Amino acid sequence: MSRRTTAITIPAYVARTQLGSILTQVAKKKARFIITKNGKPTAVILGATDFDDILEELDPEFQETLKVAAKEYRAGKALSPRKSLKG
Repeated sequence: MSRRTTAITIPAYVARTQLGSILTQVAKKKARFIITKNGKPTAVILGATDFDDILEELDPEFQETLKVAAKEYRAGKALSPRKSLKG
């Protein structure tokens, strides 16, 4: 089970002066940052993999594939990993 981290909120001036450190935390600790400007959330910094995952989840074609897969699973048409590897 993957552990989800809570986003860390920081002002833009901190992000600007500590960008190298922030990027290290994103890469090594999978940290996520919400950047504020004048106290309002303005942007986020997160890992490229997390970003790809978000885009994938928003893709209508991917969502349709998930629906079909869930329907097949419920109908008992899913293969076990062992069977799928046997070809």
